[in-house]
Amino acid sequence: MGGILLFGFPALAILLCLGLSSRRKIDLLVLLHALIHSGLGTWAYIERGSLMGMDDLGLLIFLILSVLCAAIAFYRLGHKDNSTIKNYRIHSIFLMIFVMAMDGAALAKDLGLIWVFVEATTISSALLISYSNRKSSLEAAWKYLFICSVGIALAFAGILLLVIAQPQHATLLISKIDLSTISPFWLKISFVFILIGFGTKMGLAPLHFWLPDAHSEAPAPISALLSGALLNIALVPILRVDKLMHASGMGDLVQELYLLMGMLSVFIAAVFILRTKDYKRLLAYSSIENMGLIMIAFGCGGMAYYAGFLHILGHSLIKAAFFLTAGNALQIYKDKNYENIGGLLKINRGSGWLWLISSAMIIGLPPSPLFTSKFLIATTMLGKGYYLYFGLLMLLLAVISWGIFNVGLKICLGDSERKQSLNPWLYLAPAGLLFIAAVIGIFLPVMN
Repeated sequence: MGGILLFGFPALAILLCLGLSSRRKIDLLVLLHALIHSGLGTWAYIERGSLMGMDDLGLLIFLILSVLCAAIAFYRLGHKDNSTIKNYRIHSIFLMIFVMAMDGAALAKDLGLIWVFVEATTISSALLISYSNRKSSLEAAWKYLFICSVGIALAFAGILLLVIAQPQHATLLISKIDLSTISPFWLKISFVFILIGFGTKMGLAPLHFWLPDAHSEAPAPISALLSGALLNIALVPILRVDKLMHASGMGDLVQELYLLMGMLSVFIAAVFILRTKDYKRLLAYSSIENMGLIMIAFGCGGMAYYAGFLHILGHSLIKAAFFLTAGNALQIYKDKNYENIGGLLKINRGSGWLWLISSAMIIGLPPSPLFTSKFLIATTMLGKGYYLYFGLLMLLLAVISWGIFNVGLKICLGDSERKQSLNPWLYLAPAGLLFIAAVIGIFLPVMN
């Protein structure tokens, strides 16, 4: 029954959308889809494993997606859109297809199916990125398609190599793979291809180039979903194959690769955060930084492994709220260059405070859950003797924190005679995400 609701209702809603000519009715259909999704997420949490055999990793990603879908659906109720009803209808249809594809990737345990669903997210989200039909948004969508297609191709090669690694009874269902007969050499090569391939979709350096353009050009709700949900979806197959590597005694190689790609991603983010003038691109580079931190956490192991999952949860909520707040700023100023704007607290106090709170929480100030995750990562690094990594990471995080807060102060402070109010949903949606993140930061979840 749960699976029918999860995939059947949006399919029905898509058919209904084709006959609707009212934005409000389309928005209500998307909202109903989000509420059903959230209800299924709550049921899956209470009745573990009841929704299509969902495991703990799938449950975490699914719950995050449920919360973000609800916030974005409510945000859309107050978001101004000047496109034609035809374009808005197509946009809403592909939004639901995008969510369905992410659901499939989160729930699937067969690597072949995961690959298909991740590829479906690429196609559907490319159309969402190019929604404005500006030259820059079309270029961003094509760049996203090209780079992610290269990554997906590498991931597919890795999956084929995993089949080669199994001389007898080859399967892509992780739980059915016989580790006693698997070839360590081909498994190792397979994991490298899968890490680089799906890591491209995750926005990890050095194949991160699509992410700043895509996040900058997409509408605010789509940017929130890309950063808060899609990047997590790309991590799922990596973590599923990660179990095979550790069970085969190659955990050290995995951790070295995670640390290398993670540190490189944080370094790239630090460099470009100081150089970019587009505040949406700045948030995109912050996503690259946080994906890097997640990989560093898994690379360190121990308590940092728990921190990795906590960081996934905290970053998804806070960054989605931040992108929605950036959407408010763009609606007010019609300009993404932070050097050309200012006085947000005077013009729109609600959005100004949301920006400052989001800035504080994304850099890890309490009660942000990222404070705890970063603390656990740092202490694990020191405990394992990664002193060079620790020193470099602390320096890079300081640079990133200064860059984000400096931009936030420039946007929010200053005088302005202008006043502009927005629809209440444009405050409530990001505020709700930040509130949930703060509650998690105070009452830390227990992970088994």
